[in-house]
This record gives sequence, C-alpha cells and structure tokens, in this order.
Amino acid sequence: MHACNYLNFFGWGGGWIGMLLAVTVLVLAIYCIFRFIGRKPCNFDRRDTLNILKRRLASGEITPEEYEKLKNVI
Repeated sequence: MHACNYLNFFGWGGGWIGMLLAVTVLVLAIYCIFRFIGRKPCNFDRRDTLNILKRRLASGEITPEEYEKLKNVI
C-alpha cells in the first residue's frame, strides 16, 4: 500500500523548498492566465482614422493631396 505523503508537494520533494516551488508555479500560472484573459481586443476602427485625417486636413497639417493619398492607404 502507498501512504499519502503530504510533505511531497507535486513530487518536488518535501519541506519548505517543495512547498515554495509549488506555490511559485501556481502563482505564475494564475498570473499568466489573468494576463492573457485580461487583454482587451484592439478596437481599431477605420472611421476613427478617417476622422483624424479630416481634422488634420482642416487644421492645415496636411494638404488635400496628402489627405487623399493617406485615405487610399487606409
């Protein structure tokens, strides 16, 4: 029969070192999960870009030719 050894944390040995390793791996796994789940998708919208171009044209930052060229690129 096999006895249950509670000091053998995930097979990394017993005592404080095994427990510290197990907790470290667990914390890193939780951190990675929340980091990837917590990312918000990029809401890039073509209309926003066109509005920025229109503002730049209206303020004189770009010429009408540059506006048309950039609008075609978008």
